Amino acid sequence: MSMMVWEEIHGFKSPGEYARFVEYIEKQVEVGYAKELQPDQNYGKGEIYGGRWFEDIDSGEVWRLIPPDIPFRGLWEPVEVNNGEQV
Repeated sequence: MSMMVWEEIHGFKSPGEYARFVEYIEKQVEVGYAKELQPDQNYGKGEIYGGRWFEDIDSGEVWRLIPPDIPFRGLWEPVEVNNGEQV
């Protein structure tokens, strides 16, 4: 049981912060607390497409990581369906 709580990130403060987050989430996958999924290329909440998707093994929640692309500072958010609920 991982007991991790994922919180939304709307804009990484620096390239280093983004790199540390990628390292963190990849470690969660490595130890089995999360699983990387194939992203749905048609999903574009906020007109933002792509990124990497991860599932929290304990909760089943699916989140997506969008890298910074200046001036956009990236994001980490739950994947939602049309009515705002988790996929």
